[in-house]
Amino acid sequence: MAKKDYYAILGVSKTASQDEIKSAYRKMAKQYHPDLHPDDKQCAEKFKECNEAYEILGDPERRRKYDSGEMDFENFNFGGPGRGFSTAGFEDIFDIFSSFMGGGSRSSAGAQRQTPRGSDVTCSVNVSFLEAALGASKEIKLNRLERCPDCNGTGAKDSSSVKECDECHGTGRVQYVRDSFFGRQVTVGTCRKCGGAGKIVTERCKKCNGAGVVSKKKILTIHIPAGTENGAIMSINGYGNASAAAGGVNGNLLVIINVEQSKLFKRDDCNLYVDVPIPFSVAVNGGDVEIPTLSGSVTHRLEEGTANGETLRIRGKGIKNGRRTGDLFVRLLVEVPSNVDKTNKKQLAEFENQLSLKNYPKRKQYLAELDELNEKIKNGKTQ
Repeated sequence: MAKKDYYAILGVSKTASQDEIKSAYRKMAKQYHPDLHPDDKQCAEKFKECNEAYEILGDPERRRKYDSGEMDFENFNFGGPGRGFSTAGFEDIFDIFSSFMGGGSRSSAGAQRQTPRGSDVTCSVNVSFLEAALGASKEIKLNRLERCPDCNGTGAKDSSSVKECDECHGTGRVQYVRDSFFGRQVTVGTCRKCGGAGKIVTERCKKCNGAGVVSKKKILTIHIPAGTENGAIMSINGYGNASAAAGGVNGNLLVIINVEQSKLFKRDDCNLYVDVPIPFSVAVNGGDVEIPTLSGSVTHRLEEGTANGETLRIRGKGIKNGRRTGDLFVRLLVEVPSNVDKTNKKQLAEFENQLSLKNYPKRKQYLAELDELNEKIKNGKTQ
């Protein structure tokens, strides 16, 4: 028998630790397991190869002989007589089998049954900016499945129309046997005949046609928490569809919140931003301006000489969402008057002639820097 490169088969270096070899083996065995590829001969061969490799490299003494060339492959029986796969690391490969069969312990006979659960119901609700910011109660309409009132969810016409399942004998669980490379595997799962109910309906309920659930229109009132953002999803436990299975519970109601844009405010997390136009005269002389907040407008006095684009920060006037409270940022926009008549223009020109650069400190600085730039360009100086 020609010597195979078992390190290359497992994709590890010759200096790999036993743990690294074990990890590589587990990964390959899971990837190429024939139960996942029942008709793929190439995967079956890969699976066989990785088992051979692990049977040698997974055992420190066999690995030593393999590395030193002392391994007698002619007389080594991989996997034992008639088994066709390696028994090295059998516990490991069983764990791998368990992982892609759904996990859990080796003995599935004691596996716990999960409570059947109905599906979730999704709907959306539109709210105004103020409703989302301050919180509000909203009425929503939806269709959902509810337990049939006529049969109480059994799906049967009456109690005499229900009999015990002859496959699982009323337990809802049966043993399934399957043959694999590991030999015969016995698992316990949901009865296919009764779907886990343990009972068979002989005559269906006319109202639900044996489904056990019926569609109903519902009107619910929900509370939108203060500070809710656009696109937020509220999950309301137990308000989804009813489960058709016996002993099942309702799914959840998922409500998508669509928040309308505000004509005044812009929102960033808990902070609010608003632009407030102010008259030219107020910017020059100072004065009172009305600033909008979530609790109504407030009056703020501006100092004389307020610049266009100046921003005020009013703490605690942003969004309050239970975790923190944001701030309100107010950008002041000096509005230049329009539709000015000739008389006003003349008065404005006369007023401007009475001013000098000392009345325009920013323009004075700008002109000085502009003169400096032009001088450098003129003299060929760029530093």
